[in-house]
Amino acid sequence: MKMKQVVMYLLAAGSMSSMALASPAGAENDAYEMAVRQTQAGFTIYPGASGNLQAGEKVRLLMPVTSGVTYTFLIGVDERVSDVDLYVFDEQGNEILVDDRRDRRAGTKFLSTYTGTAEVYVLMNATRMNRATGKFHGIASWSLLVGTRGGPTQERRPPSAPGQDMNEKARDAEPKKAGDI
Repeated sequence: MKMKQVVMYLLAAGSMSSMALASPAGAENDAYEMAVRQTQAGFTIYPGASGNLQAGEKVRLLMPVTSGVTYTFLIGVDERVSDVDLYVFDEQGNEILVDDRRDRRAGTKFLSTYTGTAEVYVLMNATRMNRATGKFHGIASWSLLVGTRGGPTQERRPPSAPGQDMNEKARDAEPKKAGDI
């Protein structure tokens, strides 16, 4: 085989294998792109958790929250994802916010009215079709970023388990002016 053919074969094999694997780095990059606007709005952004899910699977995360602190949860995804949802509940199981739009990304923002734990669910609704095989990708990557702003402290405590502004819901109780924080 000529050297040029070998190089072309290796390049093609590399691109095929990258299509076959989920991309955690792609999901993290996507999440951090979402975080840029939030940092400009005064949020401190921290990595929350990440992983791989099949379509229809969900993961449960417990996130510490402090009363008076505004939180944003942002879900970035790799190129295999076509729809991911984010659900946030308080300790009693009451829904705080849900982002269940048919969208590749998800995010929520809310002002915590209690100190304790928020229950966060990431649901992988659908993956994209693999053009090479004509089948849907089996596994896709997601990455959760947590942002905090305001309140008595911005101490970061890690989650116990493995957004833009348009993602806010009408129930968001965030103060209207930055000076109110």
